Amino acid sequence: MRLTLDLFLAAVALLAVGSCRDDLRDIDCSSINSAYTANISPIILNSCVSPGCHNAGSTNGDFTTYAGLKAVADDGSLDDAVNIKKTMPKNGSLSVDDRKKIRCWINNGAPNN
Repeated sequence: MRLTLDLFLAAVALLAVGSCRDDLRDIDCSSINSAYTANISPIILNSCVSPGCHNAGSTNGDFTTYAGLKAVADDGSLDDAVNIKKTMPKNGSLSVDDRKKIRCWINNGAPNN
């Protein structure tokens, strides 16, 4: 009985750890459109730029401009919040497709294209 309980708890622990895994770690970006102007900016403007969040003049960072978003892309905090911890955006989660676009944009150097 004790062995069964131990195995059950071990399985639950493995599932919990697996659910926190970065599921986009090995993404193939070759077929994902991740241009800043066409793909990334609309995602950010629709999901992250609102009063009290990442709007112009915000102490949380201004994502209304390329420069503001590029800074957090370069320091790793954008990918961390969106794809690893999945704590952003606060108003709901991004689709897997949008998360992939952001990851690929960052992996490509976060160009202003």
